[in-house]
Amino acid sequence: MWNIEKYYENTENASPNPMVKKFIAMNINPTNAIDLGCGAGRDTIFLIKNGWNVLSIDRENTEEIISKKLDNEEIKKFRFENQSFENIKLEKTNLLVSNFSIPFCDKEHFNNFWKKITDSILKDGYFVGNFFGLNDSWTKMKKQMLFLTKEDVLNLFKESFEIVHFNELEKDGKTGLGKMKHWHIYNIIAKKK
Repeated sequence: MWNIEKYYENTENASPNPMVKKFIAMNINPTNAIDLGCGAGRDTIFLIKNGWNVLSIDRENTEEIISKKLDNEEIKKFRFENQSFENIKLEKTNLLVSNFSIPFCDKEHFNNFWKKITDSILKDGYFVGNFFGLNDSWTKMKKQMLFLTKEDVLNLFKESFEIVHFNELEKDGKTGLGKMKHWHIYNIIAKKK
C-alpha cells in the first residue's frame, strides 16, 4: 500500500498543472468547476484564486489540506466531497479538471465513469485533464489502471467535444512519492459542443 501521507506532504505545495494555467490564460468567465481526483488541491486552489467556484472530489479526505490554503472569501468558493470513481455522482458543471487521476479508475469501470464525466460538462463547458499512454512505466505493474493510445484518447472526445489543445509528453520524472518513473502523458483541453 502506498504512503498517502507522504504523497500529500510531497504534493501539497506543487504548482498548478500547466494545462490548468493554460486554461486560465484563455480568460474564460469563471463559474463552476469540478476538480476530480483533486489530491492535495493544487489545481483547486489555483482555480479558486482565479474566481472559480470549485467542488473538489477525492477518495481521500483532503478537505483540510486544501481549506487551510484559502482565505475567508476564497473558502466560500470551495466544497469538498469524498467519492470513489467507481461509484461517482457528478453534478452539472462548466469546467471539469482531472489531472493524474482518471487513469486510476479501475479500467472495468472506465466506460461508465467517462460517460458520467461527459454528461456532467455543460454545453460550451470544458474538460482539462490528462491520460496515461502505453509507454508509461506503470503499465508493467499496475494492471487495473487505464492506459490508452493517442487514438483512444482522441476518440473519447470525437463526438461531444472540440479539442482546443492536445499534446503528448514522454519524460522521466518523479512521482508524488518521490520515486523516478517514465511518464507517458496525453494532456488535453476540450470544449463541449
